[in-house]
Amino acid sequence: MVDALEVIIMFTSAVLLFFTAYHLLQRTGRGKRLVLFTLAAFIVTMIAAGCGVGGSNNFSVDKAAVEQSVSPPQQQGEKQISEVPASEEEQQPELSPSAESTVLQKQEPAEEKPATSGTLKVHFIDVGQADSILVQLPSGQNILIDGGNNDDGSLIVNYLKQEGVKRLDHVIGTHPHEDHIGGLDAAIRSFEVGKVYFPKVAHTTITFENLLLAIKDKDLKITPAKAGVKLDAGQGVEAVFVAPNSSSYDDLNNYSAVLKLTYGSTSFLFTGDAEAQSEGEMLRAGYNLRADVLKVGHHGSSSSTTPAFLKAVSPKYAVISVGRNNKYGHPHFETLAKLSEAGVQVFRTDLQGTIVATSDGKTVTFNKKASPLKERAPDNSHAADSSAPVTSPVSVSSSGGVKIAGIDLKGEVVTIKNTGGAAVDISGWKLVSEKGNQTFTFPSRTVIPAGGILKVVSGPNAQAGPSTLVWTKSYIWNNKGDPGALYDAQGKLVSRYE
Repeated sequence: MVDALEVIIMFTSAVLLFFTAYHLLQRTGRGKRLVLFTLAAFIVTMIAAGCGVGGSNNFSVDKAAVEQSVSPPQQQGEKQISEVPASEEEQQPELSPSAESTVLQKQEPAEEKPATSGTLKVHFIDVGQADSILVQLPSGQNILIDGGNNDDGSLIVNYLKQEGVKRLDHVIGTHPHEDHIGGLDAAIRSFEVGKVYFPKVAHTTITFENLLLAIKDKDLKITPAKAGVKLDAGQGVEAVFVAPNSSSYDDLNNYSAVLKLTYGSTSFLFTGDAEAQSEGEMLRAGYNLRADVLKVGHHGSSSSTTPAFLKAVSPKYAVISVGRNNKYGHPHFETLAKLSEAGVQVFRTDLQGTIVATSDGKTVTFNKKASPLKERAPDNSHAADSSAPVTSPVSVSSSGGVKIAGIDLKGEVVTIKNTGGAAVDISGWKLVSEKGNQTFTFPSRTVIPAGGILKVVSGPNAQAGPSTLVWTKSYIWNNKGDPGALYDAQGKLVSRYE
């Protein structure tokens, strides 16, 4: 049918063109005849070509339709099966229990990986009477909470490198006291850092200024650490601050950023130096404080870990970061007694060194055995120095006329004088820089003779001598003003110098 129609159209067109051309040729000149002849030929050619193309297209479509219409039913069925293997495969589990089992096994790792694969490790680094905690997340991220004292910077950096840390995704300074942020500047300068968190409070110490300078030099910004702020700790892990809940406190300890970390069915609560006031605010805010592991607040001081707070947390384990023979008597007996009554297993850095807790999302294990609650730390003061002045007087006064005679803030020299008529044993006494809450503990058998003086020096150029003790090679005293206080072994204030 298509071929016949095409022939009829072409024949009719040719006849009409021939008739027209003949009629015109009889009435025009030779030049015009040639033009008309050429035009007629072109028109005939175009019509023929158009018919050919149209016929070819129509033929192709018709041919496909014809082939499909004449295909036997069996061939059509085979063609449909070959075109939809994917949809058949997706539907297969619904029709076949064995196929469903295979598919679920294939998808299971991807769905449950965040909750079940990998481990979370918490390192309570032994930095003496200070705090520093490394958290290694299943995602590969790292959190550093606090950085110990000023002279702990290199210790912390070396420990992190030993554990394979190359980047600190989250750095948290719980509050501005030197025993928590002293080594953070070294850590920030030594590693790539993601974010820095710090409560909204400033301090005037050199230690705090060094931290701010390190943050500035790395072109970082401080994210305020306050209740409700969450950390992006990777899938399967929830990390949220539950304190501070207020914007102003009389005691810097209560500014402490308290972090709750949850992995699977296990959880940790890191409290910094938060005391009773902050603990009460957390309770009133209604947070879920339940945790398997509690980092005991303020090194085990009786000013923290109230009965109500301990009940709300209900920990199985407690870790106390504390220094040997520290001047404060931490951990206090009252705190240890409360933990014992609650059936909590206690770990202490002064007795066991660095403590590592590992969670698989279901259970928590430790690298050490829990310590006996009544055990005392060995007498090994961090401040002991072989060059300390030691005498054996016939008569030793309990306090006599010992006082701070002067403090050279720029020179980092404290002069202590015994104005009494008898020698005074100041073993276990504490010298405190009040601005930074930094403490020096006098080693055992340190005695100042009647009328004698003793110097305590610090800073990079500090040198020990017959009547000179070295506090640290770091700067301690704030040049803009920093009162010093001297306490006896029982914690009683003996002298204060401004």
